[in-house]
Amino acid sequence: MEEEKTGSTNGDLTDVERAEGEPANGDPTKGEQADGGSPAGGAGSWWKEPKVSRFLMLSTYVMGGLGVCLGIYGTIADGAMQGLHYAFPLMVGVVGILSLLRHSVFWESDIARAGVETERFYVVELGFANGAIGAAALIAFFVNWGAKAEVPLTLVYAIYLALAFFLFFSRARSAGLDGGKIVAMVMWLLQVGFMFYFAVAASVADELWSL
Repeated sequence: MEEEKTGSTNGDLTDVERAEGEPANGDPTKGEQADGGSPAGGAGSWWKEPKVSRFLMLSTYVMGGLGVCLGIYGTIADGAMQGLHYAFPLMVGVVGILSLLRHSVFWESDIARAGVETERFYVVELGFANGAIGAAALIAFFVNWGAKAEVPLTLVYAIYLALAFFLFFSRARSAGLDGGKIVAMVMWLLQVGFMFYFAVAASVADELWSL
């Protein structure tokens, strides 16, 4: 009888050890997932997910497009100076901040989306340039610095985006154009074109310079 109790006790200990050290299905990683662990491909992987960068890039097109629409409305309703003023916070300010997030915060996602290999420094620095222009634009708008600030900031961003477009086009042409790239380039050019138009029209209306 003593041997039977001993065997039963050993069996109970083995069951406890198994329960503490291994889930019932025998997969030790399941416990980590249930407790909020981060096995391979788990928490944190979305920082490298290209969909995050694509969403932010699409958001810049949407915000820029809304800014253009407001600018057209303002130009028709109240003249060229108001057209730029209406478009400015979205078309320059918000677009710049979203680009900062995409390039500098979610830089791994942005690199994965673009399909390039580069150092983190260059991508983050690119975001800083966009963010600096965007932040200055929002400050100029809310402090109401007027056309003397809005015109040059818009022109600076428009020139920058125009130069960046030629780099993108060169790379896209060598890699092969597809529908998505063509749509992106059309939206890019439309936004840059309207930025130049609003800035020049407002500068003429405010007599910053004459044509």
